[in-house]
Amino acid sequence: MRNWWSAVVRYPPTWVAIAAVLVAEWAIIAWFAPPTVFVVILIVLGVVAVAVWPITMSATGTLARLQFEVPKLSDVDSSQLAALEQELEALGDVRPLHQLRALREKRNNLVEVLNRRLGSGELTYARYLTTAQQVYLAALDNLHEVAIGLRTIDTMDRDYIESRLAEVATSSSDSANRERDSLEGRLTLLDSQESKVNDMLAQNESAMTAMDRTATALGDAPIGRTPADAEAAMTALEDLAERAVKYATG
Repeated sequence: MRNWWSAVVRYPPTWVAIAAVLVAEWAIIAWFAPPTVFVVILIVLGVVAVAVWPITMSATGTLARLQFEVPKLSDVDSSQLAALEQELEALGDVRPLHQLRALREKRNNLVEVLNRRLGSGELTYARYLTTAQQVYLAALDNLHEVAIGLRTIDTMDRDYIESRLAEVATSSSDSANRERDSLEGRLTLLDSQESKVNDMLAQNESAMTAMDRTATALGDAPIGRTPADAEAAMTALEDLAERAVKYATG
């Protein structure tokens, strides 16, 4: 559910009404040049008119409709998902592909449980739905980065690098030193990318665990209610979503 002020601000007619009040006051002041006291009264009336607008929205039912409006899931295009799946299938590491398939199942399962347990007009429905989708999309972004990261090190053979380092370790010639520096540089790149990939895959595992916990907690809850364990699970999911946003914008 949106806060009432958020619903009012995001409602386009709100800005039309404010603009109409401002234009009307400007026109009266510009054309008739009233005394200062009347200008003050006119400004006060304009402020009152703007303040009454949310009350009017509430009286007509518009405010409630906007507050409880079910958000549309900004899902990923099926062709983009297919392309990502194909890219992950070509990798030597099977973990990213497994995560992609598991993420879709767990997100869909959570949404299904949510639809069964909470009505779209419930206070927590929109919050749960949007949070689950945010976490899902962030996990997909991680998989895109994982695919790129693994591609960049696909041609680096750790066994070869380490064996060559062992072979040139005892040599002090210039060529051996240059080769050792080059090999150590590649090994550093390899370690860095593998660490980054493992971190993102671990984030995705945490996301899937949080979705499972939330779905299970909601599944055990009475229809229309969100007990403490379900709330705790969703709080953890929201924390993941917040961290994902900070990571993406950082």
